[in-house]
Amino acid sequence: MSESVGSGLRAAKPLALPFHACWYPLALSSDIKPGEIRGISFLGGRVVVYRTEQGEAQVRSAYCRHLGADLSVGKVVGETIQCPFHHWRYDSSGRCVDVPAGDKPPAAARLFAFPTAESLGIIWAFNGEEALYPVPSFGEGPVVVDTFRNPVTMHVASDTVFLNGFDIQHFRVLHKLQMEIDESASIRESHRFHYAVDVTAQEFGTVRQHRTLWGVCAITIRSRREGRDMYLFHGICPHEAAHTTGFLANALGPDPSGTTDPVADAALLENMRSYSLRLIAEDAPIFNSIRFERGLLTASDRFLAFGMDYVGSFAETRPAAGLFD
Repeated sequence: MSESVGSGLRAAKPLALPFHACWYPLALSSDIKPGEIRGISFLGGRVVVYRTEQGEAQVRSAYCRHLGADLSVGKVVGETIQCPFHHWRYDSSGRCVDVPAGDKPPAAARLFAFPTAESLGIIWAFNGEEALYPVPSFGEGPVVVDTFRNPVTMHVASDTVFLNGFDIQHFRVLHKLQMEIDESASIRESHRFHYAVDVTAQEFGTVRQHRTLWGVCAITIRSRREGRDMYLFHGICPHEAAHTTGFLANALGPDPSGTTDPVADAALLENMRSYSLRLIAEDAPIFNSIRFERGLLTASDRFLAFGMDYVGSFAETRPAAGLFD
């Protein structure tokens, strides 16, 4: 592996704030139709998620640069978004292109244009001037995808939720999973981390999971059962410093028999959904009451300690500050 997880525990340090330069999931693609707008709290501020009339998803800072009207109560006009107050219109770059009073749009009349993408049935925004890595995805394999909202709102920093992916001991004792990491399969990239783990769960037996952590907000998991690829995804969005929501997706690759059985596929996806929701339900009361800190770690926590350092390696940023607060 390119960065060892077994190099010993490091000195304790505070965890970073949850607003990192990475992709965050904001809305289900199916929730935003062409011409529709939705206001969403995001990174301690507010954004609008909308589709132009041509269907392109956009994420912009929410407040008009004129007098601060909330654009979520405005409307989409063609490929622009129109303020409800004085009808200033902003294009897909965030630039004001029309002031109906007849004045020339001020040069500084720009919304913050979050880089926006769609993947896994979700609209994503990158917290930065430009995206630094690809939007999370399953790749080219899945043919059937089930995407849904995490039904639990977590009143805790998104870092705490994300670090669950490194906390092997909690999977064993809380979720009753048999789990062993294959450290030889671990690869650290600049904005992603890949590792493999052998998991035994009541819902699907024993499988090898190939996990990819994307930035500090998402995990995708690929495994194989009876010759067929299965995929899991969990992504989280920090609305405020201690207010986190999430999205999940389960997917299936092609059936090795070459046939399609919608009933069997639906049953398998339902089983996968039950697995995801079981783990969330078991975690929820802990997340909603925890005072999370880097405390007295032991040798069994070495992968968690690595995860804390992984999270701490990501730059904190909030480029829309002042425009969407």
